[in-house]
Amino acid sequence: MTLTFPLDRSLLSDLLPIASVKWVAQDNQEISGMGSGQILATELAPSLWTADVTTAERYHDEIDRLQARLESLNGSINPFYLVDPKRRFPQYDPDGSKLGGATPTINSISSNGRSISLTGLPGLYTLSFGDFLCFDYGTPARRAFHRIVETAIAGNSSGTTALFEIRPFVPLGASVGLPVTLLHPAMKCILRPNSLDAETVTALTSRLSFSAVQKL
Repeated sequence: MTLTFPLDRSLLSDLLPIASVKWVAQDNQEISGMGSGQILATELAPSLWTADVTTAERYHDEIDRLQARLESLNGSINPFYLVDPKRRFPQYDPDGSKLGGATPTINSISSNGRSISLTGLPGLYTLSFGDFLCFDYGTPARRAFHRIVETAIAGNSSGTTALFEIRPFVPLGASVGLPVTLLHPAMKCILRPNSLDAETVTALTSRLSFSAVQKL
């Protein structure tokens, strides 16, 4: 098998026995003070998601296989897809069965880039604040990865939601009609340099840890 990149989640993310993860959006901002004492904040670049991952203890053979797969990324050179293990499905749909074969798409984007609406959902399908979604856009394709920050419910007959806010903001290049992933939403990311670590825990078991940062 020839590995291709970004590495599909089935070849790495789905195999990781993740014991703990810190999954947060890191703001690219700075603050400065004025003579009046007022503090001003400025956004320098879009926020990027980061993940600090530690696996559970497993037998050496399994951990060595996972380490080899991570090493195939050549450090920070090759990207891969990573899923937050606690947010594989929307809260309303904890096994994905309610979405079924529906294929949601972006229905509209607000003028300020803070909100989107979706269409193509089952009637009354609920997107809760805290859920993740992702979609690909642009040429070459980039991966947008967002957290929903306000609840939206699809119309009973239309399958379309009202506008709802997401963070980070909608990227330039996103457009109406793009397919949106709600089940197993995966961030496209790269390893932080020199963050991969392998630890022997007992005579029989080991564990891995690494840090990843979003790649647009």
